[in-house]
Amino acid sequence: MKNIMNESSLKKISIEKASEDLFDFAIDRSDIKLILQNLPEDIKINRVSMEYEIQLLKILAVGWSIPFFLDKSSLKKELSESFWNAVQSFSQSISTLSSSSTSKVDYFNTLKERLETYLNALNSITDGPDPLLAIGPKFAELCENKNNAHIMLAGSKVFNFSAGGVKSYLESIQIEPQ
Repeated sequence: MKNIMNESSLKKISIEKASEDLFDFAIDRSDIKLILQNLPEDIKINRVSMEYEIQLLKILAVGWSIPFFLDKSSLKKELSESFWNAVQSFSQSISTLSSSSTSKVDYFNTLKERLETYLNALNSITDGPDPLLAIGPKFAELCENKNNAHIMLAGSKVFNFSAGGVKSYLESIQIEPQ
């Protein structure tokens, strides 16, 4: 992260505030809308389904990035747990809202399944440490467009943008232990 001389100039915030900020970033949909708008109009895809998958991927990418970028920090576990607790509360709200519709959705379980799917894809990479080699193709497969380069690129963009956002944010703050 930042060197010692710069730490004094970093904004000091609590784990709860950092978790809240990262959660808000994970569920923000403005970048999702941009990605969808930039897809070719003639592409044959269920855009509602793709938007759903993008949101799942963004949440997972943020959650994955926290321990990745805080690898040596003693606060890694606490911030990760706080983030995932916020995601679980959010998921319960979505699940409750969907229970009034005809099909019940367990959003948190869906997130856990997708996380396992993406982690398996990441673990299968043998050609180097670049997670985008696995994320884009797996995303396209989940969107039922396995061989579509535009969909692969969209998934890679979401993951890359989300991970980069987490990295930038964590480099701009100093988390105060409780």
